[in-house]
Amino acid sequence: MRQIINATGTDIITLWEYEDGRVTRRKYSFFPWIFASGSEYDLDMLARELDVVRGISYSYTTHRNVYGQLHGIEIILKQSQIDSVVEAIGVIGLSRKLSVYNAGISQHLRFMAEKGLSFFGVGSMHDPDPEIPSVVIGGRSDFSGITSINIDGNEMAPTRSSFRDAADAINNNLIILYSNARQVFQKILNRISDMGYRLPSYTVGNGSSYESYGRVLHKSPEISMPGKLCISTDSFIYSESGLPGLYEVSRMSSLPIVQASRVTPGTAVSSLEVSHAIRSGILVPLHKDDHEKEKPATDLFDRDKGGIVLQPEPGIYEDVIEIDFSSMYPSIIVRYNLSPETIDSNRGIRLPGSDYRVDMEKAGFLSTALRELLERRLMYKSLKEGNPDIQKRDAALKWMLLTSFGYTGYKNAKFGRIEVHEAITAMGRWAFSTAMKLAEKHGFHVIHGIVDSLWLSGNGDIEGLLKEIREKTRIDIVIDGEYSWIAFFKGKNGIGSPGRYLGRRKNGTFKVRGLEIRRSDFPAFARKFQMEALDIFRNCKNRADILSMAGELKALERRYVRELATFSLYDFAIETRVSRHMEEYRVNNLQRAAMKFFSSSGDDIMPGESVQVIVSDRKHGILQLPEKSTGIDRNFYLKYLRRSFESFDFLVAGAKDPQVILPY
Repeated sequence: MRQIINATGTDIITLWEYEDGRVTRRKYSFFPWIFASGSEYDLDMLARELDVVRGISYSYTTHRNVYGQLHGIEIILKQSQIDSVVEAIGVIGLSRKLSVYNAGISQHLRFMAEKGLSFFGVGSMHDPDPEIPSVVIGGRSDFSGITSINIDGNEMAPTRSSFRDAADAINNNLIILYSNARQVFQKILNRISDMGYRLPSYTVGNGSSYESYGRVLHKSPEISMPGKLCISTDSFIYSESGLPGLYEVSRMSSLPIVQASRVTPGTAVSSLEVSHAIRSGILVPLHKDDHEKEKPATDLFDRDKGGIVLQPEPGIYEDVIEIDFSSMYPSIIVRYNLSPETIDSNRGIRLPGSDYRVDMEKAGFLSTALRELLERRLMYKSLKEGNPDIQKRDAALKWMLLTSFGYTGYKNAKFGRIEVHEAITAMGRWAFSTAMKLAEKHGFHVIHGIVDSLWLSGNGDIEGLLKEIREKTRIDIVIDGEYSWIAFFKGKNGIGSPGRYLGRRKNGTFKVRGLEIRRSDFPAFARKFQMEALDIFRNCKNRADILSMAGELKALERRYVRELATFSLYDFAIETRVSRHMEEYRVNNLQRAAMKFFSSSGDDIMPGESVQVIVSDRKHGILQLPEKSTGIDRNFYLKYLRRSFESFDFLVAGAKDPQVILPY
């Protein structure tokens, strides 16, 4: 089956078509159009200016945006001319008199949308992805250079033979999945070239530090090779969902896979919306100009509340069921037709839990654009059991749907509007509260709840409860877990933490949230302890079973303390992310010590970068690299180990209390 797997070029678009292990490239001329609307006077001024520009054509016409028909000028031109023409329109319209549409769009997305094409197209959601030759290449390096090469999980010393193997792997595969953290892949490519082995030509981008949701992050320099699809394994979407997830994001967003790997899930959703608009003949604004309407301060307090999060009482609960609204916020958008043009305060049907009203007579743009995404995700969720590829597709769409809600309130979202965002959260609170009340009615006790999930104890009619919640809210809700027991832990403030819990499902698997085992900045030896501790309690079905394992847990703790020095030095590596330049740190914390250590060796760390170090002497700020370390600060690492004991000690202590706590 021939499939489009990539698109390159600007004025001439080249589609990469893959079939039977071969790539065929086909070229197409591409002349997109942009649209300018405004007063007749300003449009006539624009037309006079366009008359003297060569290589473009224009006409007066009408197009529609999400709110209705607009009169204006359609300008047909080359992709490479768009930026300069848009700049000229801004000058003519004094940056405010003329509104521009269908500019600032990825040329490849637009080409695919206008032609009705899809990347990695499949006949049905059951169809497998194409089997494209791929390889994962990375390695380790220190101040002296490359210390190891890793090809598809096989770690090798940096010998001439291993560099030749890396070169062969690159030449023989179409998709190159690389790790360039600390520029290690770039160093590997340079060494391969220096040794004279054949390689495709490659270009290296610039690394950059940036802030996202309050965190400082760093993007390693990106590598590009003609004829190859080079994807960084640092990509969020790849790290969460692998290649099947990336194929799905590329398929849904109309973005080439390399570009899809470099954007956030939110940008992928925005691209999906833009693609849907183009396919539907709806104008895409260059700059959003439907600002939030004026509201009394009291309305802002009432509407901007977010989701409901309950405070669990710390302790162990037996025979617990977790129920979960399936993609709650996107479901609200789709089921209740929420979109910038359908929501209003005065007209339409009142939304439950909100003082907003919605027009149900016409299909909203946003609800229509997200419908396929939601339906695909719900289908994958029902099919993913025992199918790793479907599980990865499901994970990718889960992240896209999660961010689709956030984008409705993002100030620069092309099709966002804060009133839609407020209505969604209000309805989410209403659906959550409705589910709580119905749970009590059906004989359950609510132990805990977070936004779209509830943990219930009791012997009620669970199927009857789910059926009534679906009927009342119009949102699908399912059983997400059935637990023999679940423990909710204390937070640092001594009260129940909403996001720290450990539950044993009735099938013997665990659900773990907020424990050290899930933290990448915790040393591996302490995480290994918690993995072994989980095995101790794997067959425990109640409090009595948990309590019976107290002696075995204590024995495990003593063994880890006793054998601390026997672990591999790599097990003591701490991944630390720096958030600022060294001179900006006011205390000598681990981040500053790491920056000082690397800087003294001529290797500066940029804000947002993560490095792995071993603490040899915390008091004197002595750090070392795992492969060069001569020893560890035992007292420093004992603190990490004892922290990893705390949750399991609490588990055993909680098992001693026979009283079942029902806080709600």
